Amino acid sequence: MEQITYQKVTGATDVVLEAIEKTYTESFPYEERRDFSLIRQLLREEPDFEIIAFYKEDAYVGFINYWKLEGFYYVEHFAIDPSARNGGIGKEVMNNLLNQLQAPVVLEVELPTDEICRRRIGFYERLGFSFDPTPYQQPPYRPGEDWVDLRLMAYGDIDLQKEFERVRKAIHQKVYGVKPESGSSF
Repeated sequence: MEQITYQKVTGATDVVLEAIEKTYTESFPYEERRDFSLIRQLLREEPDFEIIAFYKEDAYVGFINYWKLEGFYYVEHFAIDPSARNGGIGKEVMNNLLNQLQAPVVLEVELPTDEICRRRIGFYERLGFSFDPTPYQQPPYRPGEDWVDLRLMAYGDIDLQKEFERVRKAIHQKVYGVKPESGSSF
């Protein structure tokens, strides 16, 4: 297999962001992604937010963005460009990330209601993630939109059965801007 190379996106004007934006908008439903201008803003202003682009034979093939939160990392989005899917890149990239971070990792997944969602959950389970059945809602990225029913998956030394509420609050407050006193965003 050809070597996968990684590049930390270092600024809001990084040239790879155009390719990342295309993959981002093609890979995630509107309600499960923020406006891309806000991604650029996070790169400028939020030191706990990172994007890593990855390449195969010097060609862009995908990205991952994540947050460093208290005691764990939260993977917000992870996508392989449609032209490069089903070649083992996702497995290699995620394994590399898990080895690099050396800390628990949490991510959101859609409910296992169809074959694609079940396959995605299975992909993460094969990497060592555990599916937590506790009801979880992703706050909306835009004012006035609905919360999205999802579930959390965790990797590493973190027990969502015991720490679910702490993890949920950390994600909601830091990533989605939910105000602790109100439970609503914005």
